[in-house]
Amino acid sequence: MDNLGFLHGGNIYEVRRKYKGEIIDFSANINPLGLSKKAKEVILKNLDKISYYPDPKAETLIRKIAQYWGISEESILLGNGSVNLIYLITFAYRPKTALIPEPTFSEYERASKNSGSEVKFLSLKEDEEFRLRYSSIPKADMIFICNPNNPTGNIVVEKSSIEKMPAKLVVIDEAFMDFLPNEMDYTLVWHASKNENIIVLRSFTKFFALPGLRIGYLISHPKTVKRLKRVQPPWEINILAQLTAEAVLDDREYIKETHKIISRERKFLFEELKRIEGLRPYPSVTNFLLIKIEKGNINSNILMKEVIKKGILLRNCSNFRTLGNKFIRIAVRSHKENLYLLKTLKEIL
Repeated sequence: MDNLGFLHGGNIYEVRRKYKGEIIDFSANINPLGLSKKAKEVILKNLDKISYYPDPKAETLIRKIAQYWGISEESILLGNGSVNLIYLITFAYRPKTALIPEPTFSEYERASKNSGSEVKFLSLKEDEEFRLRYSSIPKADMIFICNPNNPTGNIVVEKSSIEKMPAKLVVIDEAFMDFLPNEMDYTLVWHASKNENIIVLRSFTKFFALPGLRIGYLISHPKTVKRLKRVQPPWEINILAQLTAEAVLDDREYIKETHKIISRERKFLFEELKRIEGLRPYPSVTNFLLIKIEKGNINSNILMKEVIKKGILLRNCSNFRTLGNKFIRIAVRSHKENLYLLKTLKEIL
């Protein structure tokens, strides 16, 4: 996969350089509520603290995360976004072989290759609704699993299946797990905190709409965390990211409202997209939907060019392995924006 294969959604800057006018970004899977009131207050209140180094240990935030999950503080490692932690893991372990079920987030592949790993792929079949078949998983030193998976939106691994992974180290990326109101039934946080061979990645980016602050964390056995800390650069988390993450963790009103809106609008979008001839949406538990374009004379590249004229940015999935140019991904946004997207797609198709 060349560099184009590692492009992501959310590059609103490049789009605005090419197109005039306002753009509704359906390509990045960010909470449509945007920054919470608490987050804004904390950022504005603490701007003067930028003049000081951040707490290198981020003790207050780590303590709060530990209390939130009911785990040891020694099982937590913060990072400059979960992507930064993916690279840290591959650098620290340098696995000879890395296994990646596909289609999925491309940075697992790039991080593994940068660390000299031989990357093996396991195809999630479209006709099996992109499920992971455990009997077909080959042995590897490390396996990356996005759960729920991006871009398919489905749960790939459940608690009862974690022991079936034939790898020395299992990395579970739960960047979208908090969009599930019943995430406690699916998260592997507690398994990871007690097991040296399991790492769970968590992010503040998607759910709390903080992509610009770059803040994430991982959970694993204290021995695993200690090994990763030895190779992590200092001052990874800026002061505003630390303070904002502390504030949003217990913002129950924002969390409740997010679950309500995402659940309602995802269902609405899914049902309405099914009614558009030429489109096939796949069921999702997250804040985005994978859609197959079944109309013969239109592919994802053509559709992208048409919707951008209407001020809409979609995620072209042609650079996801195995998907090709017949898939797009859309984020769940506000009802008004979702209606505009549906109207636009109907006009084009």
